[in-house]
This record gives sequence, structure tokens and C-alpha cells, in this order.
Amino acid sequence: MAEKFKSKGGFILASVGAAVGLGNALRFPGLCAKYGGGTFLFIYICALLFLGIPLLNAEAALGRKVRAGAPRCMATLFKGGSRLGWAQCANSLFTAIIYAGLAGWLLSEAVQIVPLCLSREANPQNYFFESVLHASQNGVISGISPLVCAAIALVWIFMCLCLRGGANAISASAKFTVFVPVAMLLLISARGLLYSNSSQALSALFLPDFSRIASPELWINALGQVFFSLSLAVGIMPAYGAYLPERCNIYSASLIIAFADAAVSVLASVALFTTVYGCGLQNSVSSSGIITAFSVYPAAILGLFKNPVICGICGVLFYFSMTLMAVQSGVSMLEAALSPVLEEFTLRRRKAAPVLCAFAGVCCLVFATTAARTAVEISDRFINFYNVIILCIAECLALGLSKEGRGLPAEINRYSKKLTLPYALYGFSVKFLCPAVLILLAAPEFTKLFCGLPYPPWALLAFGWAGSALVFSAGFIVTFAAKPRPVRRI
Repeated sequence: MAEKFKSKGGFILASVGAAVGLGNALRFPGLCAKYGGGTFLFIYICALLFLGIPLLNAEAALGRKVRAGAPRCMATLFKGGSRLGWAQCANSLFTAIIYAGLAGWLLSEAVQIVPLCLSREANPQNYFFESVLHASQNGVISGISPLVCAAIALVWIFMCLCLRGGANAISASAKFTVFVPVAMLLLISARGLLYSNSSQALSALFLPDFSRIASPELWINALGQVFFSLSLAVGIMPAYGAYLPERCNIYSASLIIAFADAAVSVLASVALFTTVYGCGLQNSVSSSGIITAFSVYPAAILGLFKNPVICGICGVLFYFSMTLMAVQSGVSMLEAALSPVLEEFTLRRRKAAPVLCAFAGVCCLVFATTAARTAVEISDRFINFYNVIILCIAECLALGLSKEGRGLPAEINRYSKKLTLPYALYGFSVKFLCPAVLILLAAPEFTKLFCGLPYPPWALLAFGWAGSALVFSAGFIVTFAAKPRPVRRI
């Protein structure tokens, strides 16, 4: 693999850009609100330390050692492992499509927020879904929004330009797409802390409610948030690890990535909690990032200042920054899907990237239709929760049971000095703790696939089951289409 990041900083920026996304800014605060604030934070931090960081290090080290994307990395662990790697890449492609759709929504909301702030008649909590998307409750496609369609097209053009530039273009774009949203979250947090009841909001966020700690649903959502937020088991970190400079200290870089990701999640939670409490909307916060972004935040933004023009400007900045977050994460997901394809079929990046983006962009147009809300809710649940849990379990078993996987701590610590990943922590976490905890906690959640999801069967099939089927069959499709290349054992 010829491409490389110019430095350790480039790897960290690109990885933070992949990790820091809408899951941090919207989903994480909603889960904190739903599961007792400090209780969720406590479990999340424990999962980050004992599960997320060891697996993050393993993926980056494996990528650097093999110098290839997820399919070839997984193939070094066990026979037929490339199929698991291709499933991870396919899942990343579907996630990129979802992110691009949400980025189109956010960009559309940035256009609409100023007139919304100036209007006294429109209901800000329902405006986007009712007046822009005209979203139907049953998921039936009966129209398309020209504004959202144009916004999605702009998003894909930008993502294609980043993807064509390769590793260094992705890390360079992260300087803008990471720091601008963080600056906006800091501004909203500062304003939120000025509300008279900000101490009540912070208490709700940080003080644990231990009456909820026995909930399996709380634990699996906290673990799922760690894996989803750090972009684990979806092929990103092996691809970025393959671009690492040889003498990079993987362990210290991974710690920076993990704690930067957690810090942005906490910052976003402070921004949301103080703002909605200050505006009296604390009972409207949902664990769904979609509801938070398009129902709660517009109403909260209107109450930030007395001057509607200033509120509108803040709204534009906020939604534009969220768009940047979604775009950067989407680019990272596309890179995870594209780089193995370039390796396997010896294609040129500058030609393959536009083709991939054009295909994905057409699929993404469903998020500009009246079925958009239902499509996002179902596909996000299947792709970014159920699929990620399954892929994490499979990857941990492959790493823990193979000789090559058990030897990765030596690669992780190869250029470390005093700060090293403990071998015992790695082995216990990856081989035993992670798969055991995930299997135990995920079982009740997976029963909801058959009796607990409030959507029509046809919508679950179209937006959920079909996507998951394509993800897990991707490896068989690719290995059938491409002549297998020899895999170097590590």
C-alpha cells in the first residue's frame, strides 16, 4: 500500500475525524438523558477503558503490520477471514450513505433556521419533518424534497473530493471538520452555563442514578456507543493503520483518539443539557439523535438569545458544524470501503472514488423522500447497532483465538517507551471480556428484531433486513468476483 499519513498527527486527526461525529454530538447526549446521566457516563468510560481502547489498538496495529485494509487483515487471522473484513467494509459503505443523508438534512436545516427564527407562526419542533421533508409516518414514498435532494448532492460532491485525495486529503480536511464543530459546541455550552438553572442541568448529566444500573438495555447501549463512536469493527482503523508511518507509537496515538472522542461526547452533552434545561425543554430530549437534532435543538436555538437574528446566525453555525461532523465521518467510512477494493481489483483511486460516490449518492436519495425518517431510523438501528455488535463479536473471537491476534501487543508496543499497553489487559479484554459481555447483553436486544420494533414489516425488510443481508453476503460476492490473492501470514 503506497499511501501513508505524513505524520502521527495526520493519523490522529483522521482517526478523530472518523470517531467524532453525530454519535457524539447527538446520540450520546440523548442516551445520557435516557439512562440517568452519570450512570451512563460511568459505564461508558469503563467500556472505553477496558474494551474500546484495546480493540482500537489491535485494529491499528493489525493494519500497520499487514499494510492493507480489513479484508486482508482479517484473512491473516483465520481461513476465510476476508469475508468478515468485506462485511465490515460493506457496513461502512451503508453507514456512509446514512451519514450523507443526515448531512443533507443538517445542511437543509442550516438554510431553513434563519427564516424559522424570524417567523412567529412556525412550530420549530416539527417544522423540518412536516414542512421540509413532509415525512410520512408509515414510510411510504409519495414525494421528494428538492432542498434536501440538492443538499445531499452537495455533500456527496465534497465527500468525493476528499476521497479522491487519499490519506493526506482526509487528514487535512479533518482540521476543519473537527475543530469548527468543537468550537461551536464550546460556544453553545458557554451560553448554556449562563442560564439560571444550569447547575440543575449539570446535576442531571453527571450525578449517577444507580437505580438504573441493573438495566441490560443501559449496558448494551453504552457498549454499542463505544464501538460505534470509535468506529470499531467497521474497517476504518485497519485502513488508517495501514497508512501509519513505521515508527509511530500506536498506543499513545490510540489514547489520544479515545479520550478526544470521549471529551467531545461530554462537551456535546453539556451543551445539550444546559441549553434544553435553560429553555425548559428537558422533557423533550430523546435518545434518538434524529429527534434531538431536528425537534429539540431548533426550539432551543430560538431561545438562546432575545434577538432572533442572532439566534438565526447561531443556528446556521450549529447546523453547518454538525454537517461537517457528518461529512468527515462519512468520508472515513467510504475510505474503509474503497481502500480494499483498490487493493483487490488494482484500480486507480481518482477513477474509482467518483464511481463509488455516484452509486452511493443515488442510493442516498431515499433520505430526501417522504420515507426518509422511517428509513433513517430503521437502517441506523440495523447497520449501526445490530450489525456492529455482530461484527465486534466476530472480530474479537478472531483476534483472541488466533496466534496472530494474540501477538499484536508486540506490534502495538514496538515503538512505545514508558507508556505501553499491558499484555494481560489486551488478552483478557479482546479474548474473553468483550465477546462474553456483548453476547450476554445483546441477546435480549436481538429479540426485538422479531417482536419489538414499531415499524411495518415491509419497512423493516426494505430498510433493515435487506441492508444487513447485503452486508453479510458482501464477502461471498467479492470473493466470487475476484480471484483470491495470496495472504501474507503475520
